[in-house]
Amino acid sequence: MASDASRQDSPRPSDRVSAKSARAGVGGLLKGFVQHPIIVSRVVMTKVRSDPVRVAQAAADTLPPRMRPIVGSVAWPAARRARRMVRKFGMRVVKGPWNEAKAHWDAGRVSEAAAVLEAHTKYPFVKRRAAYYRGELAAISPDPIPPGPKVALLTRVQNRVLHVVTNALPYTQAGYTVRTHRIVTSQKAAGIDPHVVTSWGWPMLQGHADAAPYEEIDGIPYYRLLPDGHGEMPFETQGRITRGADGVTKLVTELRPQVVHAATDHRNGSIAHAVRDRTGTPFVYEVRGFLEETWASRDPVRVGSQRHVLQREREAFLMREADAVVTLAETMAAEIVERGVPREKIHLAPNAVDDSLLSAHYDGASFRRAYGIEPDEMVVGSVSSIVAYEGFATLLRAAALLRDDRTPVRVLLVGDGTERDNLLELVDELGLRDAVLPGRVGPDEALQAQDAIDIFVCPREDLRVCRLVTPLKPVEAMALGKPVVLSDLPALSELVGGDGAGMLVPPGDPAALAKALAGLREDPAKRAEMGEAGRAEVAAKRTWSRVAETYQALYRSLAE
Repeated sequence: MASDASRQDSPRPSDRVSAKSARAGVGGLLKGFVQHPIIVSRVVMTKVRSDPVRVAQAAADTLPPRMRPIVGSVAWPAARRARRMVRKFGMRVVKGPWNEAKAHWDAGRVSEAAAVLEAHTKYPFVKRRAAYYRGELAAISPDPIPPGPKVALLTRVQNRVLHVVTNALPYTQAGYTVRTHRIVTSQKAAGIDPHVVTSWGWPMLQGHADAAPYEEIDGIPYYRLLPDGHGEMPFETQGRITRGADGVTKLVTELRPQVVHAATDHRNGSIAHAVRDRTGTPFVYEVRGFLEETWASRDPVRVGSQRHVLQREREAFLMREADAVVTLAETMAAEIVERGVPREKIHLAPNAVDDSLLSAHYDGASFRRAYGIEPDEMVVGSVSSIVAYEGFATLLRAAALLRDDRTPVRVLLVGDGTERDNLLELVDELGLRDAVLPGRVGPDEALQAQDAIDIFVCPREDLRVCRLVTPLKPVEAMALGKPVVLSDLPALSELVGGDGAGMLVPPGDPAALAKALAGLREDPAKRAEMGEAGRAEVAAKRTWSRVAETYQALYRSLAE
């Protein structure tokens, strides 16, 4: 078994990936500076002013390993001192109001946050922050994008659709971007002509200064609405979605799609709504989640706040206004109906997998060897974002109960997120020295990790967002023939159907989860039976080729 020291200190494949990515990022920044010196200078200065320590650390990650300690002993402390000096100078007179405004903002009281700073806007950094709060509030208020000139499109290209998304591959690797790419590649295979456009400023404003305005990925055209360096660069949501609406309108006049397909959240929906008003192009709103509920779930004080209520109302308005709504599950459709959308207007396009995954084989054994997991050890865990509502603390506590009952399992939690440090502390507290939390890995290694797990666990908390939204990773595990154990919540029970494809346990109950895992640990025949039932469930309902058929029928109905 791997020791606690080796778990925390040994080099991991993901460390090498991170360093390589950092070097590529700096190379891209230098290349981008040559192409767009004014824009890149603005981006870099904004980042340096906001967090010099992070900028220094990112720069250090690009250096050879032997030089990093030197940078760590000189550059990082200097950056910290610089940040403290800036804050000390600026906060001397506005520390109280600044902190009060931030507390209002974190709690969702946006108007109060801006109002607190109004008396101090003679200071430029305070004026900028107050303007940011007002712009964010305007983005979730009615009519966030000013009306634009009407554009007459006399003809449209048959079967062409323009997807409006927040971000995309290859610069952002996440469930959202992977879903987008799987959708458009399956649509292309089905005879649809999909194009993708990302939000205004992305990914240049995130530091990828060498990004091109157009790129084909697996034969799919991806368009990027990049700053041109002229005029003021908006730094808040209302300004950026206004620029985005202008850019997408121009793109629609050039591409002449039959449908504009916007994926949550409201920023993309508002752009698609504005483009329909200007060009008459029908728009589909794809609700992949209820992000206002995800945000509110992180702190009970946020529930019912101004931001929570206004964003919920804005999302509901866009759902009602769209020509059609797409969502991932029946539980989500029911929520959308409660927001005033007729059920017949809602179409299901669930989280799915490539058909090839049903028969694919990944080298989970090498992943286990890389992290010191023996072939005969029972591995339980997940590949996921490591956030609080996923409930992985419940899994760790269940593992501790099993250890104490002399039925040990190895816990493998692959991914990164805000809860990872807390889970590492809990691992130490519980004495689970052989638990493996390797952090973020690449997509191929993530599938290897899926194969390395004997029992996939999704122990989500009983929160509103978890009751509504279905995750993707359990679907991948089912496609690979893994038995899955999930919290007994509506969105998760819908995933496994009624044919024994998964086991449901009460959320937040380590003892119940431990009992379920112990039973499966001792019953390999049951694990195999569940795995086959899960694979059949995915094959019947959750492959991208089947989902593409849904989109094809929907687009055809809107174009008639």
